[in-house]
Amino acid sequence: MKILKYSGYALLNISLFFVLLFTSVQIISTWDGYYRWHYNAHGIGETTGMDEGNFMDVSDKMMAYLLGKRDNLDMEARINGHVVNVFGDREKAHMVDVKNLFLIGKAIRNSSAILLFGFILVSFWRKKKILIDWIRQLNIFFIGTLGLAAFLGLLMYMDFSKYFVVFHEIFFTNDLWLLDPRTSVLINMLPEIFFNQMAALIGALFLVMIVITVVFRKITIAYGTKKWRL
Repeated sequence: MKILKYSGYALLNISLFFVLLFTSVQIISTWDGYYRWHYNAHGIGETTGMDEGNFMDVSDKMMAYLLGKRDNLDMEARINGHVVNVFGDREKAHMVDVKNLFLIGKAIRNSSAILLFGFILVSFWRKKKILIDWIRQLNIFFIGTLGLAAFLGLLMYMDFSKYFVVFHEIFFTNDLWLLDPRTSVLINMLPEIFFNQMAALIGALFLVMIVITVVFRKITIAYGTKKWRL
């Protein structure tokens, strides 16, 4: 029984991890404010030939595509004074792979959220002690998660370029992500620095969510111990 119980807790902890991580990824990766700041902070207008309005329009349509709200990346923008198609065939093919990853992450997040929500509802209704026991052991989750976050953060800090390449080699089965900055609008819109700083923001938001979860844990244990006599 103990093995079954702790296996269940491990599954819930993994689900919580996915919910917090992929929620952080979606919030930051779809945040217009970050794209606008990136455009102005890194001289993207000069490298792409797009003004801020065109850049934001293309970025919004691109994120709509990744979220499954748009069927394709066929779009035009004014680049260097001429209205042209923004993305070529290679860029579009690569973004198909990116979209698939994005939607897989979203599906994992949603499935994990349903599992957690279902567990909380059922245990609250049937046996509150199980809910409190799981919440009490979350300190193990916090230690493991913060350790993993610190390790990955250290790797990114030491050599982001190296591990950015490793990420692509692990999650993509082709070389479509190798784009030529002389001809690719996509790589000039979103150079490596864009992903470097986005990763830092995602990590920061993820840690904020961990802190919120820690506070929730303490409040719930205190309330449950007092009100439910556990």
